Amino acid sequence: MNAVENGDSKNQTYNRSKEDEISEQLLRIPLGHHCLVLYSNIETMRKVYANYVKRQMEDQPESIILFLPYYDTTENMRYFLGQKGIQVKEYEQNGSIIILDIVQAIDYPFFEVPDVERLRELTKKLVNQFEDKTVCVIADMSVFHHINKTSHLLKYEKNLQKDPKVEKWKELCLYHKRDFESMFTEEESNELMAYHKDKVITV
Repeated sequence: MNAVENGDSKNQTYNRSKEDEISEQLLRIPLGHHCLVLYSNIETMRKVYANYVKRQMEDQPESIILFLPYYDTTENMRYFLGQKGIQVKEYEQNGSIIILDIVQAIDYPFFEVPDVERLRELTKKLVNQFEDKTVCVIADMSVFHHINKTSHLLKYEKNLQKDPKVEKWKELCLYHKRDFESMFTEEESNELMAYHKDKVITV
């Protein structure tokens, strides 16, 4: 955790946690854009996503959160969001939060497109279904390393930059740092960083 001190304890400024700082960065991601989030351990990532979802729902209650975990189970997602005081069951019932294992999402047969493209189709479907809502996608892209679809993923990331007609969504592409370093060559990694420009956050 980060702590800021000025002088003795009587003169301390408000100590903001790392999760608060990262949540602020994520909340500032504009609509129609996405960012790349690199994390090195799941425990820290849990704190970050729970804090972010809470802030997103408080600041923009009209949001739809689509959560697609890989290293955590959907039940774990619900538990850690609940630990943050989020009424997960209520939000799921009214459709404000959707928690789906990313493996199921990319294997969904309804969309007759390559598996990685199903993420974009799923997002567009939600945007079209809830025209008055802002769709926020949190997807752990590490899955594509384990199903050997890295080349498809690179194409997907590139195409995300070419979808100006969709303005009611934003996406957080999570990558475990170990997977990110293993699945891409240095050239590919640099290309990905270029796609995301200043929207790369390390947890």
